[in-house]
Amino acid sequence: MIWRYPDLRQPVVALLGPRQSGKTTMLRSLSQGCGSTVVHAHLDFHETPLDPVSAAALVAFQMMRGWDTLRRSPVFHRFALGLLALNENLEPDRARATDQIKGLIQQYTRGTRRGRFAARLEEAVDATMDVVATGALSPLVQGQAREVVTAVRDRARPVIGSLLQSTARWGLRDALRWHVGIPEAEAAGSLDALIRLSSASRSAAVGPLLAAFLADAKDQAERHPALRSGCSCELPPEYAGRAARHDHAWVLFVDGAQTPAGRRFLAALVAARMRNEQNERGSGAAADPLIVLAACDQWQPEWTTRWCEPWRTTPLPDTPQRRVPLLTRATRTSWTRQDEAGAGPDPASAAHYWYPVWLDPMSEERASYLTDDSTSLAAPVAASVVHALTGGHWGAALALQEQRESTPPDADAAVRDRPLPAAVDAGGRPLWSRALEAALPEGLAAPAPGRTTPPPAVLAAAYLADMRTADDPRVPPDIADLPRSLELLRRNLWVSTFFHRPSRIREVGWGDADRPPVLHPWLSRCALTALSAAAPADAADGAAGDRPADPWHEVFTRQGQALASLAATRNGSGRGVAREEQQLFYDLALGAFAPVAETLAGRFDRDHRAWVRLLDYLASAPCRLVHEHSAQEAYAVLLAGIEETGRDVVAVATAKLLALLWLYNDPLTERSRRWDAQIEEGFERLAHNSRLLDVSALQQAGALFA
Repeated sequence: MIWRYPDLRQPVVALLGPRQSGKTTMLRSLSQGCGSTVVHAHLDFHETPLDPVSAAALVAFQMMRGWDTLRRSPVFHRFALGLLALNENLEPDRARATDQIKGLIQQYTRGTRRGRFAARLEEAVDATMDVVATGALSPLVQGQAREVVTAVRDRARPVIGSLLQSTARWGLRDALRWHVGIPEAEAAGSLDALIRLSSASRSAAVGPLLAAFLADAKDQAERHPALRSGCSCELPPEYAGRAARHDHAWVLFVDGAQTPAGRRFLAALVAARMRNEQNERGSGAAADPLIVLAACDQWQPEWTTRWCEPWRTTPLPDTPQRRVPLLTRATRTSWTRQDEAGAGPDPASAAHYWYPVWLDPMSEERASYLTDDSTSLAAPVAASVVHALTGGHWGAALALQEQRESTPPDADAAVRDRPLPAAVDAGGRPLWSRALEAALPEGLAAPAPGRTTPPPAVLAAAYLADMRTADDPRVPPDIADLPRSLELLRRNLWVSTFFHRPSRIREVGWGDADRPPVLHPWLSRCALTALSAAAPADAADGAAGDRPADPWHEVFTRQGQALASLAATRNGSGRGVAREEQQLFYDLALGAFAPVAETLAGRFDRDHRAWVRLLDYLASAPCRLVHEHSAQEAYAVLLAGIEETGRDVVAVATAKLLALLWLYNDPLTERSRRWDAQIEEGFERLAHNSRLLDVSALQQAGALFA
């Protein structure tokens, strides 16, 4: 992506990821990697909310430094002249205004490289004439000749200076001609064009000035190509000889792209690129070298014309939509496919210039490194648990580390052994409370500890726990504020197919089916922990013997009933079976393990691949036991008395497999070789006791745990 080719446009790359996912850290790392080899600049609209013109001026200032790969530092004459004119208060008299503009040009010329050289040359010529008139050579010039020489010196001094500066202004001729050619100039001369720009409002001048900035960058890249000898790129082995020749794009890193100031700047920059392409027809009209990498934590609706939303499983049919790639897999070829014939909307649309990519989550090793602290008083946490719980989310890993560091030194074993999201800090506040408050988008309130009624954010997390509902265009109307909550979570990139953590047996049951969109595991786990920790509601008014309503049981019961009512309004084959399977999912979430395991065993000898698919779906249900017990204790609770009830081998093996996979899929469970061996043994036992000839699905599933 950072390699530049002549006459090819550069994208505005939107680096997508939810809040605190590490986008800023990635931008800083890439900026440091560019070093003095790649021309680059950095804007942070969180810290400095500049207007578009001031932001462009700051970018130009940062890029005018020295670079190892350039013979000369970049200059921005078109942009600078326009900025000088815009910031000047001209006289109402036309002649005086013209003189002011001339003075600005002259002053600017003296500050350019050629202007400074002309000034030094002027000083040298002036010194030479002084030597002749009054210096060491003056004795050779006597009488009337001295008067002539003195007069010539006095008259020639301003003329020579003017001639030398005129030569320096020759380097600005292209910049002045450019201002003549813009539509706002209306074919006026260069001075009149700058006067007209000076009288424009700052908002009206944004378009011409940013177009001038891009034109300057394009001119610099074409006239002063990079020195290949100064390149420090580490090239793959396949790039050798002529294949190693390359040029670099100029990179602009933008943090805070979703702030109002960031949105205005990027919109103006894209509009300026479109403007240059329309005003200068040709294949390379908009081929400026600037590639923008902007950190975005919200999805923009205009991207949907060409890119599939991250929370949608497949692109819309009969549209040019394509899937958003991961940053590490993003290629220029994938972006330029939209230029092919019939690829979609008018290239003049702003969406044509955007390239949304998804930030890769942290690796398990990196997440474990962030949370590892040998001085922590808390018990060590397995790397697999940290990565599964945080989903590779930068902010989640840091919050987890801060939580472990704040464990009170005098905490008893019960406090230290709490599940990670339920762990409390020195002030007694649980981790899930602080995490939800920091992560939830504006408009969704975080639940307070001890609260009885779950807020909409928690209800949405419970709804999204079912992978079959996440991609459903219809939502049950009985759940409070569900459509609005889902819309906020999706738009703020907390729901995505990239977050789905496929189980080991998913491919056996589902084949190459697309990954479903799910809620981020960190947000989901914290919300479900809040639901599990919610205090039961008071008993009904004066009703003797009524038990307090359990929020967990109430939420999933009501949700299962709402989905059943929604399914009753649908027609089509297979709806009844799908609804039965979904009801099993909610029964398991409510703790009815034994009946669900028995029903699952009853379906064993129908279709083993479909059975594995159902097993995988049920094992993804939320498990409340892990909020109260360790994984081993929860397994013992689930299987208590299973083998003593007279069940056959298939029923017992099914119950064990369901319990193992249900707990195994939970991010708080540390995966071990012992668990793998038990799961493998369960699939082998089922394969040996099957009544069907084809047991390949069971064998494939068991082999994945070998």
